Amino acid sequence: MKSRTNPFKTIYESCNQGNSKKKLNLLSAFPRYLDIELTNRCNFRCLMCPTGVGSVVRRKGVMDEAIFHKILEQIAPYKTPVRFVRWGEPLLHRNLVEYVMELKRLGSIVHINTNGSLLTEEMIDRLLEAKLDSIKFSFQGVDRTSYSQMRNIDFFDELLSRMKLLYTKRGNRKAPFIHASTTITYETLEQVSSFKESVRCYVDLVTAGRTVLEHIDLDKVKLSDDEKSMLWYLKSQESVVKKHPECPEVFDKLSINWDGTVSACCGDYDNKMLVGNLKIKSLKEIWMSPKMHSYRSLLVDMRHDELPLCSKCYDYYGLQTPGLQRLE
Repeated sequence: MKSRTNPFKTIYESCNQGNSKKKLNLLSAFPRYLDIELTNRCNFRCLMCPTGVGSVVRRKGVMDEAIFHKILEQIAPYKTPVRFVRWGEPLLHRNLVEYVMELKRLGSIVHINTNGSLLTEEMIDRLLEAKLDSIKFSFQGVDRTSYSQMRNIDFFDELLSRMKLLYTKRGNRKAPFIHASTTITYETLEQVSSFKESVRCYVDLVTAGRTVLEHIDLDKVKLSDDEKSMLWYLKSQESVVKKHPECPEVFDKLSINWDGTVSACCGDYDNKMLVGNLKIKSLKEIWMSPKMHSYRSLLVDMRHDELPLCSKCYDYYGLQTPGLQRLE
């Protein structure tokens, strides 16, 4: 396998160095990167996801061109890196490839998180032509059974096929960087190791963490009785080591919802940590706002438990505390 470098590697490493006090004093004038939610709709019904279980109460929708081009205009001077992620499936947006191309023309690094289900051969060809920088395939579990339990769909083998097809068609191109990511509950270290070995030949990076299910309220989900039973079982097997991370979010990036509202937190699926709206203020104004600073002031002192979302946020990949989740 030809060695490739993750285009976001330098950013991620800086964000996870545990130096939030220093970053508070040396805050950048503009976010170092952005997470953009093209839609909060998804074609999967995953049990670890508020979108999948139907517990999300905020309105569903798709980002319109006016909002995207407002973002584009504001990041142009900075060539800000962008990740198409958050609480829906980015490939559902009909303009995804065009948006990747527009960002690349600005000189921005562009990343996509996907469940892989809509990644057809035609879509792969278009993304390669658009010069997408990186893509993460989101697994759950380590095999067909554990994946199906958490993802609530039998798509494990097909996802492997889509990932392999992208790898093959990429050939000797430098990009996109291909990342396979999974999280587990009851699966053993031997199973995790076997999963990693099975996909390592088709990706540039494979990572495993532990699934967080604490935020899923069984009383609020919209699931069948069988699905609720499976979710109850999986919650009973939750194995994440609950240590709060030093938050990289509020010191390095903003998360933009499909409707132009902006959150301080990547985990904010129901607008509990909104800090602004692009229809009213610029990204720079939101970034430097008193509301953002209030969150920074709390989190620089590790006061996670004073914020509902942060109180359930853990270093579930062991990024800041290597070995924490005992998966290496």
